[in-house]
Amino acid sequence: MTSVVAAEHQPYAAHEGLPPPPGGWRRLLYPGFLRAAWMAPLFFGIGCGIVVLCRWWGGWHPIWFGEIIVLVGALIAAPIGFLAGVGVFDYWVRYAIGAPTVPEDHTGHGAYSWRDYFRVNTDHKVIGMQYLVTTVVFFLIAGLLAMLVRAELAKPGMQFFDNQTYNGLFSVHASLMIFLFVIPAFAGLANFVVPLMLGAPDMAFPRLNALSYWLLPIAGIMMVSSFLVPGGAFASGWTGYAPLSVHQPMGTIFFNMGVQWAGASSIMTALNFLVTIITMRAPGMTFWRMPLLVWANFTTSLLVVIATPFIAGSQFFVMFDRVMHTHFFDIAGGGYPLGYQHIFWFYSHPAVYIMMLPGFGIASEVISTFSRKPIFGYRLMALSLMAILVLGFSVWAHHMFVSGMAPWLRVPMMVTTLLIAIPTGIKVFSWLATMWEGKIHFNTPMLWAAGFVSMFVIGGLSGIYLGAVPIDIHVSDTYFVVAHIHYVLFGGSLFTIFAGIYYWFPKMTGRMYNETLGKLHFWLTFVGFNATFFPMHLIGTQGMPRRVSDYDPMFAHWNMFISVASFFLGASTIVFLYNMITSWVRGPKAESNPWRAHTLEWQVSSPPPYFNFDELPQVVGTPYEYGVPGARHAVFNGDRVGELEEVKH
Repeated sequence: MTSVVAAEHQPYAAHEGLPPPPGGWRRLLYPGFLRAAWMAPLFFGIGCGIVVLCRWWGGWHPIWFGEIIVLVGALIAAPIGFLAGVGVFDYWVRYAIGAPTVPEDHTGHGAYSWRDYFRVNTDHKVIGMQYLVTTVVFFLIAGLLAMLVRAELAKPGMQFFDNQTYNGLFSVHASLMIFLFVIPAFAGLANFVVPLMLGAPDMAFPRLNALSYWLLPIAGIMMVSSFLVPGGAFASGWTGYAPLSVHQPMGTIFFNMGVQWAGASSIMTALNFLVTIITMRAPGMTFWRMPLLVWANFTTSLLVVIATPFIAGSQFFVMFDRVMHTHFFDIAGGGYPLGYQHIFWFYSHPAVYIMMLPGFGIASEVISTFSRKPIFGYRLMALSLMAILVLGFSVWAHHMFVSGMAPWLRVPMMVTTLLIAIPTGIKVFSWLATMWEGKIHFNTPMLWAAGFVSMFVIGGLSGIYLGAVPIDIHVSDTYFVVAHIHYVLFGGSLFTIFAGIYYWFPKMTGRMYNETLGKLHFWLTFVGFNATFFPMHLIGTQGMPRRVSDYDPMFAHWNMFISVASFFLGASTIVFLYNMITSWVRGPKAESNPWRAHTLEWQVSSPPPYFNFDELPQVVGTPYEYGVPGARHAVFNGDRVGELEEVKH
């Protein structure tokens, strides 16, 4: 058995984290929330001053223009001030101004108490936990917004909200779920696990990693706070189609800038993953020995780096049309409204795979471990990820079959949409073949992974229907589309996120969760999810439009059923929260490898040492050789010494 690296015997354990902050007025200059509390208003004032000065210099009236003040002062300058206050720029600023370099003593690395999770930290494991907890908070907020939407739709007629408020509810719900939960939750899991899987001590750029996390709460708070501005939240959907979004109330600019902050976070994280995976693999860790989760995050990071600038561009164009009176999407001024959709979906369909490929990697890890079998078709599984990466950029216009785009573009997009089902199908059949005749252990992570496979197949099949032009014309903008995206992103992405959280919970916290509560959470969610979203296929094909606050009474019974089921689904999350919190605080101590897995993160203590490995691992095989006598993924120095002694004797 591979030796376990003990957390107590590590070379960096002598220090006890950051020294206590200074007293007196110097405390105001110490990085943290107190410094951020005065730096954010200071930068807001600087931003306002820049706006006023520029408008006075240009002779524009009024000099104090509220919307531009909010944009520059509150949504750009104040967040930069907050980031400077918490300390993410301190090292780089000292370098930029030529100040003496501060020796690196690693006091900002690792969590020695709960307070270390609330400051800038360069440890990838702490950053991963920060990501996950933050994304769960935004998941809860977005879920509550969804329940308000379903409360309004429980009966025909207007119950609780006017049309604009209702539009804001589902717009912020979808935006938080996509930009502040699914995408960054996968980044959080990968942040914790990928360096360990590679045998690396940390990510390639620890300070950039810390910065990428702190951009995230800024984006989320920005989107949620849009409810507080005059006119209410942004209300043109998470897609923000122009020219509608150009003429919405002020909340739209909160969406425009929130996407920019979240997108910048994604790009920084993706670049970090790419450099880490390419340059920091342990000796012997060739690409064909990497776990499939690492492959999944490698391809996802390529998608993020290539595609995310397009959504940034689309939001800048909308903001320029609104604030600077350009005409990118104004047909009266010579603009091209469909241009927004082309730019947006050129990012947002690859974004579907950004939200799915990490889940594919998690499913592969969990299914192989709990089936006690090697992954079926490992190399083809990795190559299918690369195929999805390439084909993902050739299908964007299937979202636009009824938009009025050039008719000749429909058939090529239909063909590529159906073609991309092939590498996805390879993965589904490989998972099934991995489970076939395996010694399956239906622990909680395996339940979520198996549930993912079944639900994702349903979402994929409805996607094939939507990829066919005639069917898409009929069900476009109906609840059939709502059902499809939720089977893909809830039944697909969310199920794999839960699988990953339960699977690595012992490694992240050093505690075991309650298995009974974990299984209860799965079954409540599985039943509630299907009861909520499967009927939407039916009312969608019958013609119920999406994104409406009132509807024909013929759909009343199904909508009442869906609303009741959605509240049942929401209540299932309480079980998850109770299990995670109580287990983290007082759960039984976890073994280093409770699942008997082969990948490197399970060969160190739980939780891992501050710099992951006291001994550099030597990778000698693939990570999925379950049932193969003597097969090992990696050995440490202690193992090799023991083997040499055996040879001598």
